[in-house]
Amino acid sequence: MSLKTQFLATGIGSVPYTVPEEALDLIFSYFPEVPYWPQLPLRSETEGMLSQCIAPLLKLGIVECRDHKYFFNTEQEEWGARLAQFYELYIAASEGDAQALDFFKFPEDSAAGFYAFLKHLESNGTGQAKLLKGQVSGPLSVGLALPDQDRKASYYNPQARDVLIKTLAMQGLNQAKSLARFGLPVIVFVDDPGLYASGQSTFITLRKDEIVAELNSIYEAVKSGGAIAGTHSCAGMDWSILFDSEVDIVSFDAFEYFSTVSTYMDELKAFLNRGGILSWGIVPTSENKITDQSVESLEVKLFDNISYLVNKGLDPRMLAEQSMITPSCGTGTLSLDMSIKVHQLTRNLSLKLRSSEKENNR
Repeated sequence: MSLKTQFLATGIGSVPYTVPEEALDLIFSYFPEVPYWPQLPLRSETEGMLSQCIAPLLKLGIVECRDHKYFFNTEQEEWGARLAQFYELYIAASEGDAQALDFFKFPEDSAAGFYAFLKHLESNGTGQAKLLKGQVSGPLSVGLALPDQDRKASYYNPQARDVLIKTLAMQGLNQAKSLARFGLPVIVFVDDPGLYASGQSTFITLRKDEIVAELNSIYEAVKSGGAIAGTHSCAGMDWSILFDSEVDIVSFDAFEYFSTVSTYMDELKAFLNRGGILSWGIVPTSENKITDQSVESLEVKLFDNISYLVNKGLDPRMLAEQSMITPSCGTGTLSLDMSIKVHQLTRNLSLKLRSSEKENNR
């Protein structure tokens, strides 16, 4: 991949709005070069992570809902027939059947921000945008949160996990193709904070090689639609999972967890050398931390981190060309004022860094 992002700014998923057009006003104001579609968790319970990704499985009856709780039911009498129907749709969608791929798309009532984003681009064009960004949920985050009929995380059920991963892959492909028609490069992030679980003593049965293969299958689907694949995780984790995978952009909480990333220097060097991009989540998204921050304080913190990597042998020019700036996570749980502040700081820090780069290159 030869994409040079040079500290461009974008956001991570959720914002504290209920009206999608208001959320888009915020996003296009602060991230005009890399706008993203907003997730709106305050709008309704259907806008949650699970509701967005399991809609096709609900339609097939593979996932059921009782007392407002979703679960796989692998013991139902119709499981085999419904599973066969799922794989028929999946194969058709992955082989280019537009109608089959359409089956996997987000319902409008669970992703209002996505459809408003498409409508905005159709009506207003892409403006200053250089890239368009979308996102899907990650397999560990969903698989550990969504149980089967025995209340066991569906990630541990091989059939349920395979269905879930293939569903996420098709949703990533659907977004890649939906956004590609606007003529700009597209990024699709796989947002998977659940990756922190790998290596934890309470999740000893999780295997790194399986996780990498599962993520790669989603990245491959995204890339088959012509898009760039990213993953966001906002906790400390085994970052070699991502650096050793086929992902193009690694998004991390650089405010809190830089030290966990810098532990994997050999893997990080290899990732950057193959063209990988670091998305620095340097702007914190907790209210008690964001209140005291300024562009200047965040710039100092970022440059301290970059200097550490340079001292470890990384090329400063490569780091500048292959970096993005984001909040450390989505802002959907913040107050509106704090969310706006996060977006302002991210935007202004990006502008300052890019201005400095231009001066250095003269």
